[in-house]
Amino acid sequence: MRGMWVAVAGLVLATGCAGLPQTSRTAVIHEVKFEANLAPADLTVHVGDEIRWVNHRTLPVLIDIPGLSSDMLSCDRGFTGMMGGVSELKELEPSKSASLCFSKPIVISYNARMRSADPGGMKIEPGTIRVVGPAQ
Repeated sequence: MRGMWVAVAGLVLATGCAGLPQTSRTAVIHEVKFEANLAPADLTVHVGDEIRWVNHRTLPVLIDIPGLSSDMLSCDRGFTGMMGGVSELKELEPSKSASLCFSKPIVISYNARMRSADPGGMKIEPGTIRVVGPAQ
């Protein structure tokens, strides 16, 4: 029985460490802020740069990145789902942040759904991230 638990623990550890590709991060952080609006809405970064979304609002913001998958990423903080996979949706509470690093050049379009006093009660702002080759 004890051997079975050791095997399960080893499998969980191996699975957790194998989730993201082993690419280096650049230590460059680009901050996307949710305030009255999404700023900046368009961002160009290099492979390995960290994109950090920060909610400065008093209500949660829902970040929706269609098609997001773990094979695109070299780092992930806050987008991991319950079963260990990457989630396309992230609800960001007030004063909280979440971040991603991309492992290859790609253009990502996403939406930020922000609760608002505007008619309809929801403000949807589009954003674009252009990931270009590594910095030289």
